[in-house]
Amino acid sequence: MPSASPLLSFPSVYRAGTSLQIQKRSNKRYGSRTCGIVLIAAGLVSLVLVAIVLLSPALPTILLRVTGFEPIRQTDAPVTEQAIATLANAAKGSPVTFITRDFGRFDLLPGTDLEVTVGDDALGARVLQIVFRDTDMLKLCLQFTGFCEDHGSPIRRAKISAADGLITISGEAFLDLINVWQAIEIHVAVDKGDVLEIDSVSLGGLRYELPANALGNRIRHIEASIAQIVKQLQVESSGGVFSFAGFDLSDNRLVASFR
Repeated sequence: MPSASPLLSFPSVYRAGTSLQIQKRSNKRYGSRTCGIVLIAAGLVSLVLVAIVLLSPALPTILLRVTGFEPIRQTDAPVTEQAIATLANAAKGSPVTFITRDFGRFDLLPGTDLEVTVGDDALGARVLQIVFRDTDMLKLCLQFTGFCEDHGSPIRRAKISAADGLITISGEAFLDLINVWQAIEIHVAVDKGDVLEIDSVSLGGLRYELPANALGNRIRHIEASIAQIVKQLQVESSGGVFSFAGFDLSDNRLVASFR
């Protein structure tokens, strides 16, 4: 059989060569596109890492601002101590029992030795004063709440101190929106009505107004519950029953007056 003419076999070789060239070009384009995607992704990752490094000191503050905490300006006037009225004809009072209309009697645990004084105010009215120091407030917190224990909620492991016209409750609070326990300080002051109110909170060394979020609402609820108890609080001591009149805060101590 005669061999195929070179002229007849040439087109098939030409077509195969063209297909091979097209495939090589396609592979080059695909490889270039893949490298481009990898470079873009690497660049984005690098930018994210740089942003994290630059913002990491500010991340807690940013999260707190997102969850509703508003910083208090440092130019606010400092808290000042209030003077505690001195009683005339003062004498040491007997141990006390607290009484409330809605919650009944509160008998203190043995070893809770409060400083009680009975005397007359400037108008001659009979007044009983009770001094609460740091250790006294901590004992009451352990007896009547769970906030000073390891498993309290929304505040746990609280410690209490009084200084510079403020009661500071230092502990841990659960921040719902970011799902973490955060070290917190709650600053409590005596307002114009001589009752206790929350002045501010501190997180990460910065002071904030009480936030309008889940944690803030829980703290406000606690504050309102305590205010309800205090307003109807009476003390049985020294042969009489005295009704709550107000708080004073000075000399690293909280003084409750009853008339």
